[in-house]
Formats: sequence, C-alpha cells, structure tokens
Amino acid sequence: MKSNLPSTLREMNKALVLNVIREFGPLSRAQISKKTNITRATVSEIVNSLIEEEAVFEIGADNSPIGRKGILLQYNSGLGYGVSVDLGGTKIAFSLFDVNAELMVQRVIPTYRAETNQEFIALLAESIRELIASEGRDINNLMVIGIATPGIVDYENGIVVEGSPNLPQWENLNLGAQMESELGVPVVVENDVRSALIGEIWKGRCQNVENAALIAIGTGIGSAYVIDGQVVRGSGNASGEIGYMLFTREQLRQKWNHKGFFETVCSGSGLMMSVRDSYAMRGQEPPWETTEQVFASAMKGDAEAAQFIDEMTDYLAIAILNFITVNNPEIIVLSGGISLSADYFIDKLREDVNRHTFSKTRVQIATSELREKAPLYGMAILALNHVRPTINFLPNIKLN
Repeated sequence: MKSNLPSTLREMNKALVLNVIREFGPLSRAQISKKTNITRATVSEIVNSLIEEEAVFEIGADNSPIGRKGILLQYNSGLGYGVSVDLGGTKIAFSLFDVNAELMVQRVIPTYRAETNQEFIALLAESIRELIASEGRDINNLMVIGIATPGIVDYENGIVVEGSPNLPQWENLNLGAQMESELGVPVVVENDVRSALIGEIWKGRCQNVENAALIAIGTGIGSAYVIDGQVVRGSGNASGEIGYMLFTREQLRQKWNHKGFFETVCSGSGLMMSVRDSYAMRGQEPPWETTEQVFASAMKGDAEAAQFIDEMTDYLAIAILNFITVNNPEIIVLSGGISLSADYFIDKLREDVNRHTFSKTRVQIATSELREKAPLYGMAILALNHVRPTINFLPNIKLN
C-alpha cells in the first residue's frame, strides 16, 4: 500500500534520498533512513522507484560484522552523459562528463577558421559527434551539452548577447537553440569566466566557500563572483566585465572602445601593447614578442621587463582592493595565461593587497590548479543542474 504523502513532499524526500546515496553511498536502506530521518517504509518505496528509473542500483550485501545485513545501493553515475565545451579564440576544449559531474575524457582542438556563426556552429556540432563516436558512446544516451563562451551571455535563454571578436558574428546569437537543433538535446550556455568560477567551487580552490571571485587574465581580462552563495550575473548579465574599470579622472574623459582601460594595462594583450608603445616612443623595436618572453627576461633579472610587469601588478592590486571593499570575498582565484607566470608577481600582489586590508577584509589570493579544466567542470555542473535539478552538487550555492 502506497503512502498518501503530498506529491511535493514525496519529490523532496526522493531528491533527498538520491542525493544522500550519491554523496555517501554505497548505503543500505537502513543507513539511508538514519541519515535522512525518513521512515524505512518510505525509503524502501523511494528506492524502488529510483531503481526502476535506473538512478541507483543494488551492489550486494553490507559486509558489516554487526547487525542484520542490508543490500547496498549505489548512485548510477553511468546513467547517460553530457558534453561540456569551452570556446576560445585560439582553441576549443571538449569533455565528456558523467551524471556525477566527473570529467571522463578531454580533447583540445584549434578554433575553427569559420566566416559565419552558422558555419562555426555546424563545425562545433560535428566535433561533438566525432568525440562521442571516438569514445564508443551511444549518442542516444547524450543528455545535455554545456557551452562556455567569451562575452555577455543571457544564461536563462542561451543567447550570446555580446561575444568575442575572435569568434564569427558572435553577438545576438541564440547559440543554445541552434545547438539544440543540431544535436537534439538541451544546451546550456554561460560566460566562460563564470563557468570557470563554478568549476573552482566544484573541484578547485573555492570548494566550501560562499564568497569568492575569479579573475581571468589572458589575452583579455574578465571576472566572476559568488556572493553569499549566489552566483552573480547582474541585470544585463554583464557582471564581472572589469576590463572597463577606470582609475583616474583623465581616463574618465577618454573614450574606450573594444578594450577598457584596465584591460589595456592588465592583460596579455595590454602588457604587450605597453611594451610596443614604450619602445615605439624611442624609435626602437621591442626585444620581446610574447608575454612569456617578457616574464622570462624579468625572471633573469631584466629591470625593464620587471618594470612592465610591476605596473601591471599594481593595477591588478588596485582592482582587487576596490572589489574587496564592495564584496568582501574570502578568496580570489587568478586564472588564464598570465596566471601561469604568477609565481613571479604573486608575492608582491599579496603584499600590496594585505597592506590595505584588515582582519575582516583579508582575502586569500591563489592561482587556479584546475586551469583549463575549470570551465569544463563548471559547464558540467550547470548542464546537470538544468536536466537533473534534484541532484544537489553545490548545496550552498544558488546557480540560477
């Protein structure tokens, strides 16, 4: 005889049981009942339903030497899979992930040389099909796709509002709907820096943290925040566009177009622009062609290379201090190409920031350990949250 619990409470209990099995399993029905404070009869009813849905499965008897042996239940992380994608101006990263938001396989390819967004989308869909086939997966078991892209993204509707100049016609583009039409599964689209922060919360530096920021310093610069457990997007989904920060009255009078002022002084392209402008004023060619070369020279004691990096670091410290006064994060994670050379400047950065903070505003500054995996993990979480909302991967974080 089935209980007469209201459907809402029944679904809440079902979600609770599923999440307990996922997080703590394998568990017996008795152990689940103890952890959830749900009666054994109700747990058994819920478990039978989850087994029928193949969300969990039995793996044998409990080997505990004490008490009655119970059949153990395991979360079925192999029930379907998803694909996460990180779009970049020079490369595209792909991964397959299971329903436990674990990355199973990764692949990186050069960004397509496409003239139109339609050509790009067709190539992207074909790459996903090829990845699935190469791994021997059944495309019919594909559940969802998550795509991280540069630019301002309307997350709720899967629309790229303003995108990267390195991707073709990448604005006012309903990327989610078009990719869904290509592959026949739900598609979630999010800003790449924001997805990287969610990845850091899931598997990286920001685990168990409810106030954090990520600053991505690569060819350009961008940021993302979680404040009091809420991922911040802003009224126009443009939160975190720190490349447009200003620092002086003179900058207020200037017109900044594709790059904001902060991006011109604190990004890979900005660093090299400073180098080229400085040498051009002297009628000379710079001795370095890449940021890696500038850092390598600074590490060898080149005073001029060090001066360029010190200026970049000073502006980064000012931006971080301004952010701290408004949002009071616990940790700020640096990612992107410049962060790979952070060993050179991070001690100075921390010293400058610590000089202007106190016990209640002191912040940890760290570099990402996940690096290119962060947005792939982040899109796995966001994609699964869309198709499996009852699975609570980040219980203290509100993603929507």
